Amino acid sequence: MSISLSKLAGTIGDSPTLKINAKARALKAAGEPVIHLGGGEPTYPAPQAAVDAIIQKAKSRKIKYTPSSGTPELKAAVLDYTQQHYGRRYEPAHVIISAGAKQALFNFLLAAVDPGDEVVFPAPYWVSYPEMVRMAGGKPVIVRGRQGLQVQAEELLRAVTPKTKVILLNSPCNPSGRIYGEDFIKTMVEFAERENIFLVMDDIYHQLVFDGKKTPNPCAYAQEAKNLVIINGVSKLYGLTGLRIGWAVCANKELIAAMGRMQAQSTSCNCDLSEAAAAAALKGDQSCVQDLCRVLQENRDVLLQEAAKIPYVKVEKPEGTFYSFMDFSHYNTDSNALAQYLLEKALVALVPGVSFGAEGYLRISYCADQASIVEGLRRIRWALDKNAPKEMKIGDKLLTRD
Repeated sequence: MSISLSKLAGTIGDSPTLKINAKARALKAAGEPVIHLGGGEPTYPAPQAAVDAIIQKAKSRKIKYTPSSGTPELKAAVLDYTQQHYGRRYEPAHVIISAGAKQALFNFLLAAVDPGDEVVFPAPYWVSYPEMVRMAGGKPVIVRGRQGLQVQAEELLRAVTPKTKVILLNSPCNPSGRIYGEDFIKTMVEFAERENIFLVMDDIYHQLVFDGKKTPNPCAYAQEAKNLVIINGVSKLYGLTGLRIGWAVCANKELIAAMGRMQAQSTSCNCDLSEAAAAAALKGDQSCVQDLCRVLQENRDVLLQEAAKIPYVKVEKPEGTFYSFMDFSHYNTDSNALAQYLLEKALVALVPGVSFGAEGYLRISYCADQASIVEGLRRIRWALDKNAPKEMKIGDKLLTRD
């Protein structure tokens, strides 16, 4: 007789992105020539300011507990960053530093959502949204647009009911790379404030945009902004995924304090080294952000050029992030099966679209170097082309297609 686990444990699945990362790493460790186009981790080197801050902090030999909601230095850097990019001045009591933007969002859900409350968000969505809402006791309400990869404002608002507690948006969007327009954001901000609904802007990619575009500023349309929560972090913007530092900013001090209590009773505080490095990155030379955007835009263009060589694959041009969400439904409407096939036959790691709420799609990351992008797409094209030779040699490895 075994001891049973909680009902919650039985309803929450593995993170598909972390799962594919682990499988790709295991294959690489076994000597397989895997190309990983499934991850969300820029290969761009860490900003020198962040590296210097870690070294300086380590040399001090004073690596201790930090204040639970973040060091004053990092809070000040986040407040300056927020004023610069959102045009609104917040106070230290309006910000909480967390172990990544993901924890900041989870803290918010724990602090704001009661059992049965609805959290409305569009598809495609980041893979963790539905599971995090369920873990907080809420009900995810997923809105699918009638056309393309982006819902319209009226489609989203029709999903709002008296039980709606939160509207959650990610722009530019993981996985599609699409940006919600000015009118859309204005409508959402004004509606949510009028109806006393939390509006959470997951802005982790808000500066990683291309072709001269900009993401609309939600603060431009907010009045008191006590229902507006802006979540961000250093992982994507500076390629500092290993620091695990993110934050939430909101004019609602009671909300931020409640999120702080959730954090204090779970992780206690953030890593001392990481907070020092994150503050240095925010206060340091910002040319690294422009450099990363330039590299990612070039990578995106290479990816689109190679994807155009695969017949029947439909692509909407990403406007930001470092992902492309491609429709492979001509080849297989089961995205899990297709991703598994491409990993086994072509040794290319991708993330199935069903994890993002869109079956038949695959998310392809262009964080990798251009040579890997070109080679990865070449292998995918070979694996899907019934008229291609049955075998393809990669170094000393011979791939065989059914």
